[in-house]
Amino acid sequence: MVKRITLKDVAREAHLSVSMASRVLGNYGYFSEESKSKVLKAAEKLNYKPDVIARGLKTRQTKAIGVIVSDVLTFFFTTLVRGIEDVASQSGYSVILCNSDEDPVKERDYLLALYERNVDGLIISPSTGNHSHLKKLARGGMPVVLVDREVRGLKVSTVIVDNEAASYKAVNYLISLGHRRIGTITGLKGVMTSEERLAGYKRALEENHISLEPGLIKEGDYRREKARKVAGDFIRMKHPPTALFVCNEPMTSGALLTLRENKVKIPEEMAIIGFDDPVWAPLTEPALTTVSQPSYSMGTLACQALLKEIKGVGHSKIPSEDIILKPTLIIRESSEKRIPENLDVEMASSGDDKH
Repeated sequence: MVKRITLKDVAREAHLSVSMASRVLGNYGYFSEESKSKVLKAAEKLNYKPDVIARGLKTRQTKAIGVIVSDVLTFFFTTLVRGIEDVASQSGYSVILCNSDEDPVKERDYLLALYERNVDGLIISPSTGNHSHLKKLARGGMPVVLVDREVRGLKVSTVIVDNEAASYKAVNYLISLGHRRIGTITGLKGVMTSEERLAGYKRALEENHISLEPGLIKEGDYRREKARKVAGDFIRMKHPPTALFVCNEPMTSGALLTLRENKVKIPEEMAIIGFDDPVWAPLTEPALTTVSQPSYSMGTLACQALLKEIKGVGHSKIPSEDIILKPTLIIRESSEKRIPENLDVEMASSGDDKH
């Protein structure tokens, strides 16, 4: 069995005391450049790996942060987590990643597990069911940063995008192309991002004097299969919409599949705009118009905010930050065709025999 190299071995090799070797490797207290050079050379020669658990017991830090997101398979969260991990790694932290699947029970279990592992802080895109648990953790002293979603009454740093403005811009663009019957596939009820994107959709209609039709609003629960179903419901309507605004990537892929299976011509028969700008968006036929979120930047900013709070533990309270980023509408072929005036009425009439 290979002998584990310890701090004592490094100190002996460097001909220095254990306390001096500890200060150099822990980068705290006073040490000379000569001592630093000796310790680092000894550590490299012996291939020394610090005992993270023992160091955590001494410093009360594990150099690990917890991250909880709803669906790591989506382009948005994959890119966001990459931003978090890049900043964490550069600062000597590891990341424990948890996928909640929008399930409050699963999320609560992860919150407990991360607390028991004594992570130094938490970045979370919260579901709807554990706000009280998050508040307890934050009030108990755990550094917490919210990303993508806020929790009312929880005074911690947040990194979000202006969802209402983004959806308003997307729907307003469709209206500028002549569309008047615009359907939308929304996310989960009670989730902040879903509510704000729906609010932007409604505001665009109202400001353009277009009546709100409840039948043109369908819930996709941020799920691909649910969106496939409701996209089919739109197609079978007596007066189908001439355009769709879909509020996240998985739902957009589901809606596109349904349109393709039903041989709906995009954008001639139905234009479509998605939310998020996955790498496959410009590769579809026609290329997909999307709302692009700065997800990587959201991840880096969230981790920077968390590390700032971790460093401030035990010192004066660091004021929380509310960072709101601006998404961008990426215009491609799936929405580009301007429809003639009254064409939406004609298309609705042609769908009268659909059931």
